[in-house]
Amino acid sequence: PPTEILLLLRNRGVDRGLEDVRLALEKRHRMIQVMNGMTESELIHSDASMGVESVPVRVSESASLKTSFFYVSRSIESRETAIRWFDCRSGKKKCLSSFQGNCTKEKLKKLHRDQSLPPSWRAYCNYLCSSKACSCHIEGLRFGLEIFETNGRGLGLRTAKGVSIKKGDIICNYEGEIVSALEAKRRDEEHAKAGEMGSYTINLDEKGDVSIDATLMRSASAFINHSCAESNTYLFRALGHHLDEKFPFLVFRAKQDIGELQELTFNYVKGMPDGQKPRGLCSKCNREHCLCRQCTEIEHKKHGVMV
Repeated sequence: PPTEILLLLRNRGVDRGLEDVRLALEKRHRMIQVMNGMTESELIHSDASMGVESVPVRVSESASLKTSFFYVSRSIESRETAIRWFDCRSGKKKCLSSFQGNCTKEKLKKLHRDQSLPPSWRAYCNYLCSSKACSCHIEGLRFGLEIFETNGRGLGLRTAKGVSIKKGDIICNYEGEIVSALEAKRRDEEHAKAGEMGSYTINLDEKGDVSIDATLMRSASAFINHSCAESNTYLFRALGHHLDEKFPFLVFRAKQDIGELQELTFNYVKGMPDGQKPRGLCSKCNREHCLCRQCTEIEHKKHGVMV
């Protein structure tokens, strides 16, 4: 079965622990290695998603990627979360809308209105769409990307060689494990006690009741780093397959044209549970501060650090 199904069954209480899932995936990866005549390292560097994505997620030769996480192309519900596929409150059954032919702006506006979405959200077609090659499909990776080693900020994500992205293009979604805000807070506190820097948690809904935690289960988007003022992507919320506003897609879109081998960044602050700048341990000055280029330069200048 697909990775996402195995992890969902585990989260739903089926007698299958994470170690069982990991062993099943290791067998699958060994089969892929044999079929392609590759070593494990060669396979990971050629595609960190191990075939989960429709386009490969390459790992640069200089980067060392620890496979301590499960790569997923769609978010996994936890035991405490459940998507409501139909709205039956007050005795009114609100069903998904469908339409014939290609998706147009007018049809999507109607879909947005029918689903009563907030103005800042987007509506995309769902599994009822009759088009087989719909441009509104927002799941999975859209472009070839590469995980690489940044200068003092750990791993980052950039466009692969020969790949460029136009302003307004949808790039990918932020994927991980869907958890309650209380569970996300508990996990962050647990990581802090263990001395682990950084958080992979982003608010899923605007109220902050539900979060996505990309620590254990993640896609390539988890490697997109923060930038206070120079971010070239932004996140927006969208509904597609269901009507539950607690569980929208978190979608990355390009703020500007992005050329080949250019790092993808976005401003974390709005998505962080506490609205604070993310902090990390700088390998150059051995201090904790925001690791984006601008803040790093300010901190280094303040403390007289020569880089």
